[in-house]
Amino acid sequence: MTEQHPIPDTMKALRLVKFNENYQLRNDIPVPTPGPGELLVRVAAAGFCHTDYQVYQGTYGTQLPFTGSHEPAGTVASLGPDVPRTWQVGDRVGVLNFRNACGACSGCKWRAKVYGSLDARYCENKTMGGILKADGGFAEYMIASHYALVRLPDSISFEQAAPLMCAGATVWNAIRETRLLTGQTIGIVGIGGLGVLGVQFAKALGLRVVAIDNRDVGLKLASEVPSHLRPDLVISFNSPAAAGQISDFTDGIGLNAAVVCTDDGPASDWTLHRLQPRGTCVVLGLPDEGLKFDAFNLVFREIVVKGSLHSSVDEVMKMVDVVAKHGIVSHLTLLRLEEGEAIPQMAAAHAFTGRLVVTI
Repeated sequence: MTEQHPIPDTMKALRLVKFNENYQLRNDIPVPTPGPGELLVRVAAAGFCHTDYQVYQGTYGTQLPFTGSHEPAGTVASLGPDVPRTWQVGDRVGVLNFRNACGACSGCKWRAKVYGSLDARYCENKTMGGILKADGGFAEYMIASHYALVRLPDSISFEQAAPLMCAGATVWNAIRETRLLTGQTIGIVGIGGLGVLGVQFAKALGLRVVAIDNRDVGLKLASEVPSHLRPDLVISFNSPAAAGQISDFTDGIGLNAAVVCTDDGPASDWTLHRLQPRGTCVVLGLPDEGLKFDAFNLVFREIVVKGSLHSSVDEVMKMVDVVAKHGIVSHLTLLRLEEGEAIPQMAAAHAFTGRLVVTI
C-alpha cells in the first residue's frame, strides 16, 4: 500500500490539441470520476511509444483534445461502483490499454465462439486508453478498468513498470507466439524499447539469443543489459559476416525463430533468410510501405510469418513475475511532466535512447 493524498478537482495533463503540433501542458483538466467497474489511478510514470507518435500524427483519428500514453503505472486512488474487492486504494498497478469489448463485431464473435469469453484486444470497436476513446497516462490521474490492471511488486519501480505495459507486453507475447522450448535459438531484430526487453525475456525463458541491429546505438543497448541476461551473440545485419555468424551459431541449420521489432521492411525479409526450414518469424513492425518477402524463400522453405499484438492480462502478470525474478530493466530517458510539451518533436528527432518515460 502507498500513502494516499486528497484527490483534487483539477489536475495537470499534457494535452494533444491539434494533430502534428506539440503537446500543451494544462493545469485545469477536471479529475475524472470512475464509473461502474472503473478505478481512478494516480499516475506516477507513463511511457511514450511509437503508437503515441501515430496518435500525434492523427493516424487513429483520435478525438481532440486528448491525453496520450498507454504505458501508465501508479497507485489506485479511488474505486468506482462494482469493482471487485481484490482491488484497494493504494495498490501499486500498471494499466493496460484494451477495454470495452463490444460483443457484436466479428472479432468478438470469433472470440466468444472459440474461447467462450470476450477479449477487447480483438474487438473492432474497442477502447484503447491513451490511443482512442479514453485519455491516457500523461496526467496526474486517469481512469482504468478493473480487468485491465496488473499488480506491481515493490521491487519494480513505476518508471521501469511503465514500458512493460506496452513494449514489454508486446514483445513478451511475440516471444510466446514462437512456441520455442528451452535451449532453442531466437533472433531479436531491432534493439530499441521492445528489443532490449525481448533479449532479456528470451534469456530469462532459457532461449539462446542473437541480438541483431544495424545501428551502433542498438548494438550497444544489447550489450548493456544485466550480465546474466546478455545475448549469446550480438551482430549487425549490415555486416558481410552476419549470415555466417548465425549459421555457425546454429550448427548450419538457421534460427528456430525470430521476432522483428523494427519498421525496417528489408530487415524483416533478411530475417526470414536466417531461419531454419519451417522457422517462425513474428513481425511487430508497422512500416508505412508495408512488408515484402522473398516468395521463393517463404514458400520453398515453408517459413511461417505471424503477427502479434499484445499479451493478455494473465500473460502480463506472468511477465511481471519474470521481470521481478530476473531483474529485467529498460534503458530509460526520464522527463518530468512539466518538461514534456516537446516530446513528439523530440521523438521525431530521435533525441533520446531506449524508452522515454514521463514522471508525474
